[in-house]
Amino acid sequence: MVLLSEFVGSLVFLLGGYAYMCNINLKKTLVSKLNYIELAVAWSLAVGFGLTVAVIMGGPAALNPGVVFGQWIEKLIDPAKGLNLADGALLILMEFLAAGAAEIICMIFFWDSFKASGDAPKRGIFSAYPVKKNMPLNFVQEVLATFLFLFLVLETIKVAQNAIAIGIVGFAAVMLLSLTLNSTGFSMNGMRSFFSSIWFAILPFPNKNGEKVDWTYQIVVNLIGSSIGGILAVIVVNAI
Repeated sequence: MVLLSEFVGSLVFLLGGYAYMCNINLKKTLVSKLNYIELAVAWSLAVGFGLTVAVIMGGPAALNPGVVFGQWIEKLIDPAKGLNLADGALLILMEFLAAGAAEIICMIFFWDSFKASGDAPKRGIFSAYPVKKNMPLNFVQEVLATFLFLFLVLETIKVAQNAIAIGIVGFAAVMLLSLTLNSTGFSMNGMRSFFSSIWFAILPFPNKNGEKVDWTYQIVVNLIGSSIGGILAVIVVNAI
């Protein structure tokens, strides 16, 4: 049930966000253009519901490889806490599979929209990229944004142990950071961008037209940067 909760929570989180991204990036949809407030609300609802569902189903609601990495380190520091290597690896596997399932569902629902969208860029639907690429700065921004978001969420999980409260904080944290720290296109989550980039490279989306993933950015910023932020958040929350 723990593994299923991680898969379902991650799927709800990613599917909600990716479906909205399809709506604003592709042709022949009912939304068709970006409204930033709407974007922030859509992703906030996706994260909030994902966390809520995962907690209700009895899971740890990590929904982020960085949280798992942090709990691995926590286990090394204090064997009575954290996750062992095998349990953490299974949670990450569930997150990876959820990213693939979310993209497949989006591909099915938006198949005609992908076909109608010609050479329109599509990799950004499933992965975060900056407004202006500056790798050292983007890396620091990703670490800080991930730390701030996960600090808020993990502190709530630690104290509240209440699915509704955790979901509300997840919603509020994404809204806060989206509306105040929107310079990078940060993902704050290797599952949301790096795992999804792998699936984007594999899956047969119509009119992908050889569009390439920026693997350097995805690995350095969206995987390593967000993971460092997650590790720091876990360590600080437990220190407190």
